[in-house]
Parts: sequence; structure tokens; C-alpha cells
Amino acid sequence: MPQLAAITPDDFEVTCISETSEPIPWDEKWDIVGLTGMGGAGVIRAYQIGDEFRKRGAIVVMGGIAISLFDDAMTKPHTDVIIKGEAEDTWPRFLRDYLNDEVKPVYTMEKVPDVTAFPPPSYDKFNAKYYGFWRPVQATRGCPFPCTFCSISEFFKRSYRKRPVDQVIRDVRTAKAHGSKYITFIDDNIGVDFNYCKALWTALIPEKIIWASQCSLQIAKEDEMLQLAYDSGCRILSFGIETVNEESLTHIDKEWNDPKNYGTAFANIKKHGIEISTEMILGLDGDDETVFDRTFKFLMTHKIALPRMYILTPVPGTPMYNQLMDEGRIFDFDFKKYVGGSAVFHPKRMSAQTLQEGYWNLYRRLYSTKNIIKRLKGNPAGLNYFMRLFVFGTNMIYQNHIRRGITPGIV
Repeated sequence: MPQLAAITPDDFEVTCISETSEPIPWDEKWDIVGLTGMGGAGVIRAYQIGDEFRKRGAIVVMGGIAISLFDDAMTKPHTDVIIKGEAEDTWPRFLRDYLNDEVKPVYTMEKVPDVTAFPPPSYDKFNAKYYGFWRPVQATRGCPFPCTFCSISEFFKRSYRKRPVDQVIRDVRTAKAHGSKYITFIDDNIGVDFNYCKALWTALIPEKIIWASQCSLQIAKEDEMLQLAYDSGCRILSFGIETVNEESLTHIDKEWNDPKNYGTAFANIKKHGIEISTEMILGLDGDDETVFDRTFKFLMTHKIALPRMYILTPVPGTPMYNQLMDEGRIFDFDFKKYVGGSAVFHPKRMSAQTLQEGYWNLYRRLYSTKNIIKRLKGNPAGLNYFMRLFVFGTNMIYQNHIRRGITPGIV
């Protein structure tokens, strides 16, 4: 949103709001309300918000990855305008048409935005008191890997674009000027091109920041890159390892992951001072009822600081959704449940009920206070006191979410 605010012409006064952090100002007068949300419940909530603002006379515009991949018929009843594709191309066209009273119902991306020409994000459009100390910056966009469950891969058509290093540094400095040295690189996979990473991370060293991001596990074999990442301020990397079950990796076209070597990879990353977050999927075609205990033992043995898990969710528009639809295995189309915590399809080797119950039981075990302490105690990653407190606090927030039946990492 700060990026979109930055490309919005000065004719418009912009306010950015994330409902998970601050209340929606329902009763203020808005001419245009732009909405985006993650697939599933996030989009359903956007529909609810859109309905309410349309009643209040605003023009409602919806876009983002999920809206672009969903069938337009799902979205049209809740919005005046649908934005499809990357919004640096579509959003300005809509705004020009709005000023000329020529608004169209759908705007589809005509050309891929030039990532070398983005202005600095407008962080000042957010109310800083609500948003903590992390600031988002983007260095790369997209991911080249073909994971069948992933909406990112489908949305960006497996493209991977790198922004100029000097512009990324400019954005980091803009974020620092907005009051924080803590940066979240919101890249889907920051560690694809090590030559680019080397240039970027070297340039980051003088900035004295602390940063976190998502990355492929291949970096675990690159001692030079791990050391450079740490020197540049990297303290947490999130890895989509997906499963401890090799057979299940073929279900999602991710055979290049190697569960036998996960332990060695994690040990080397931590040895270089970087803490680990993991993303895993339960309910893949190779999974049976033993997957819950195996996953628990794996995460506890390797002391994963921030483990997140999701029930396989067939996001509309992805190859996985099409496959499960063709096989007649999706039985629940209530998209409020499409947030990673509900079994909405028939797994191959257990019942949907067993999958859902096993998932939540695993999460409750993993995030008991005793097991949080076990996972964090004696961890060799090089975090300072503040970052260790942040990791512990995040664990306690996830524990609270689990108790309330909210999928950690989604809200």
C-alpha cells in the first residue's frame, strides 16, 4: 500500500489502513475506497467492507493477487471496479478515468510494470502509532519456481524481477527516516540470484539495519552468502520447506527440496547467526496420519523458532485448485475457510476430519508454553536481546491465535 500511495497523483489525498492494526474510519467521507486482501477469509472480509462503503456512497475498487486470480463473478457484486494484475499499471489508469468521469468496471494489466522506476514508498500515509517497528521494502518481485499450490507463482507467471540496488537502498533510507531500522523485505524469495544478493547485501552493510525476509533453502549451502546476509543485518529468514515427507513433494512440484538434509541446512544457517522460520503444508497426497507426530518431532528436534503450518488449501486460480477440482476432491466452497486452517478437500490417505483435527492438535502441542521455551532455549542464532524478545513475543501471539482457532501467520 505505501508503494501504491507513492504512485497516486497529487490530485488525490491518500490514507492507508490495515484493519488488523487499526480501526476502519467508517464515518469519514471517502470518494474512493481501494481494497485488497489475502485469499480466502481476507477476500471475504474485503467483500463485506466493500458492501458497507458502497452503501455510504464511495466508489469501491478491489485488486490484488487473490482478486486477480478469482473469477470476476465472485467479486462483481461487492465492488464497482476490479483491478487485475500488478497495480502500478492499472491503478493510475483507473484514477485518470475517475478524474475524467470515465470509470470502467474492470482494469486489466496491459504491461508488466518497470520495477526500475518505482518511487520511494509513502510510509507517511500510515498512522505510525498503529504499525510497530517493522517497515516493508521490496527488492525483488515474483518467484521462478513452479509450486502448484502457490498463488504467487501463478500471478507473476513464474517471473522474477530485480530492482536496482541503489533504489532499494533509497527505500531502506526512506523507511529509516520514517522511524525504524527494522526492515521486512516483502520479497517472495529474496535469495534466488546470489550475484544480485551479493551486491544488495554488501550495499546494506553501512545502513546498520536489522532485516528479515523469505528465501529458498539453497542458501544453506552458501557460507559466503550466509555470512554476508548476517553482516548486512539479516536475523530471520523464512523457508518454505513444506513437508518432512519426500513423497509429498511430488504433489506440489517441489522435488528439489531435500528433507533428508533439512537438519544440516538449518544447523549451518543458525551457525551463521540467522534465526529460522518455516512454512509447512499438511494434507499433501503422500501424508497419512503419521505426518503429525513426524512434523512435531522434526520441529522440536531442530528448535525451529517460528514454525508455521497450513492445511493444503486449493486457492482458486492455481494449478492445485484445478487439479483437485478435476479429481472431484473439493467439497467445501465456503471461501471464509480458505485460510489454511480448514480441510476443504478430501485428502488421499486420511479423512478431512482427521486432517483438520490432527493439524490443530499439532499446533497446540507445538505452541504450548513448555514447548515454546524448549524450541527457543539454547538457540545459536545471533539475535540481540530485543530480537529474542520479538521472537518470543511472536510465539506467544501465535499461541493466542491457536487457542482462538485463528491460523498463525494469516492475520
